[in-house]
Amino acid sequence: MMPRLRLFCKMTVWMLLALWLGASGSARAQGSGSVTGRYEKDGGELLILEGDNETLVRYEAGFEQGNSVGSCECPLVVKQKSGERWTLQGAGSSDTWSLKLEPTRLVLEGKTPACCGMGWPGTDTFERSAVRAPSTCKVKADRANFFDSQSAATPRKAYVVAGDTVEVFLPGSEPRRVPARFKGPRKSTVGLLERAQLDCPQPGAPQAARPPVEAQRLRPFAGKWLELTRKGRGFVLFKPCAANTRSFTVRPASGELEVELGQETTVTKVVGLRPGPAGSQSLEVMYESGTLETVGWKELDARKGLVSVKSPELFSQGREYVREDRKSAYPVQVETGCDEER
Repeated sequence: MMPRLRLFCKMTVWMLLALWLGASGSARAQGSGSVTGRYEKDGGELLILEGDNETLVRYEAGFEQGNSVGSCECPLVVKQKSGERWTLQGAGSSDTWSLKLEPTRLVLEGKTPACCGMGWPGTDTFERSAVRAPSTCKVKADRANFFDSQSAATPRKAYVVAGDTVEVFLPGSEPRRVPARFKGPRKSTVGLLERAQLDCPQPGAPQAARPPVEAQRLRPFAGKWLELTRKGRGFVLFKPCAANTRSFTVRPASGELEVELGQETTVTKVVGLRPGPAGSQSLEVMYESGTLETVGWKELDARKGLVSVKSPELFSQGREYVREDRKSAYPVQVETGCDEER
């Protein structure tokens, strides 16, 4: 009986396809066991999802960049798997990386990380013990095709059908498509599936019942914070034509962290708070669905009310924010062309 899942290898920006590069060009070298999982630490994340013919990898993190905070959002192409080291490539031909699979940790190194910008230290480490497994979901659509990226208009020929079980990484904001793996009778395939075509169980009650952090511990974060946009060597408060300036509000009494994305609002609860490196803080927030996300927070200038905030989903751009009562120090820049649009 022929399997219904047909696999086609196609190299893209988001999808990381492992090439078979052995001495004969036909055999894949194995690493030290499976490393599939989401590795998280202080606002950084390394996502790995392995299949037989493809491997999806994505790296996101924040780092000190002078008086500010830089950010990495890196899709990487797996060029070779050899022993306990993977060779990876970024967007450009000279943007080379490697991933070392050590017994207790994963070490990511980049020589010219174009996706991170100047000041990236060149290496990042994730403990293998700090890994979260993918969730298990059922396909509810009659047929669900895999995609290579969030923006791809044409699906791949690989697909799953109603009733199939897939492993999925569900980000807190749950975008249109989510990373997924299907283990077929002969092979496993990896790609992006439409979230609406999947039936995923809600998290268990014990996790959903976690209380928020005490109000006293959240008071230093309290208030409304407005997103700043870099302009030259300084910042401005950017005002779009048909949306609000992005912002977030921390309410210690309820433990809520509400994020205003311009035209959409997301409400989470702060259920964890711990110190991070170099005087930073890590806030663990929980969505209504029970999904957790770690938000990295660093105070840049207490007198000016300036902070940087970074997380995999809510604050994926790694922006700087100013407390609302200090916003007068920054000019407002209104988006051009607003009158024409109206």
